[in-house]
Amino acid sequence: MEIKKYKLKPVPRIVDVLDEKDNIYLSVVIGNGQIGGNKVTSEGKLLAKGNLSEPAFLGAVSELSEKEIEIETNVLDVNAYTNVCVITTSLLNQENKVLFTKIDHGAAPESGIANFSGKYKIRLLTFLLVMFVCFTADSYSQNKSEELTFQNLETPSSPGFILLDEAPASIERPTTPQGFGISLIGFFKGTGGAMEFAPYWLTSHPLLTAEKMTSNNFPFLYNLSVSVTYVKEDNNNYLTGGFRTRVYQSYGKSQTDKLKTIKNEIGIELSESPEDLDLEKIEQLRKDYVSITEKPVFNIDIAGAVGGGSDSNSFDDLVLSRWAAWLSLNFRPGGNDFYFTILSRYLYNKNLKDYTLKTDLADIGSRLNYDIGQLCLSLEYLQRIDLTESNYNGNRIAVVGSYKFSDNLYITSTFGKNFSDVNNIIALAGINFGFSRSKVKAF
Repeated sequence: MEIKKYKLKPVPRIVDVLDEKDNIYLSVVIGNGQIGGNKVTSEGKLLAKGNLSEPAFLGAVSELSEKEIEIETNVLDVNAYTNVCVITTSLLNQENKVLFTKIDHGAAPESGIANFSGKYKIRLLTFLLVMFVCFTADSYSQNKSEELTFQNLETPSSPGFILLDEAPASIERPTTPQGFGISLIGFFKGTGGAMEFAPYWLTSHPLLTAEKMTSNNFPFLYNLSVSVTYVKEDNNNYLTGGFRTRVYQSYGKSQTDKLKTIKNEIGIELSESPEDLDLEKIEQLRKDYVSITEKPVFNIDIAGAVGGGSDSNSFDDLVLSRWAAWLSLNFRPGGNDFYFTILSRYLYNKNLKDYTLKTDLADIGSRLNYDIGQLCLSLEYLQRIDLTESNYNGNRIAVVGSYKFSDNLYITSTFGKNFSDVNNIIALAGINFGFSRSKVKAF
């Protein structure tokens, strides 16, 4: 497990107080859904340790004045969406008056630890110094844009691919949208591709704690992703746009209690200096925590897509002629590796791809999934109902295999029968890349 160290500037950070009778309290809020721990020392003396999201007493101003206080915060990357860590350090008095506050950002190594180390000095202001401070700018106020990196996670087929019946799976596994990802279908023939990004995670969220993320039953913004898909065929080119998100999820009491216990253990383990951390134990705790967050007992996802085609490969001739809306329910009876998905979809088609007649289509289907290590095996069945022609015969049945070669590379393959009466053998392979290490500026 890697540790990346950040020395917080300026050194030291000055905390001005007016009354030597004040008591000093410290709070460190770890945002972006990450988990961390703290260690606070002064001249070799331990002042506070552990989870400091609630203000902890450090000492009286008369004891701390002009002494250097070192605050070390270790943040473990457990957020499936981003590995950017953000902490808010605040020093207060006994009346909860904020004497100093600062938000610091830093990207942890993937699935690793970001160590923030800052030195602070309590300064008791005299009258002349108070007058001077009133007429000078705050020496440490900075407005710097921060770099964001994105956590490695599988990027599934976009809704656009499914709209065109080009995806290896018509019923997606419930997954987390990546900050930015690319999916390729027909990669070796150059016949298609999709880009997907999650808008919410293009900026940091200092007050979003790990507990708030897992206790939020309506994570619409966390999971919202937007995608654009392009598919090229012999005579036509097709372009679609889509979105997907999760509107409800629940971990159940048992899972929630486990998350709370593991989170507390992680906080305790991280409340040491970097050289004293038990990295093996922290790594195991991290895996346990992430494994539970990725497997809610029940969730409801929605998606939508609109697509069009062009005979001349020109936007001027692009005609939007197909759109769809999805509603899927996912249930893990034991909160483990066996789960099933139920899907309903409405699709309106004017004239696109193999569907040359104006139709209203409704799809109802299910998918059984079982994870075996890095491999996921699935069986999906989808019944298509042609509402225009009152035709109930169309169906798709397929076996889907998805294998994780690395955190950045997934390969999905499918074999089965597609909806159409002719040329209906499915034999597809998809490659999913996740660009977790590429950075973007967030302004």
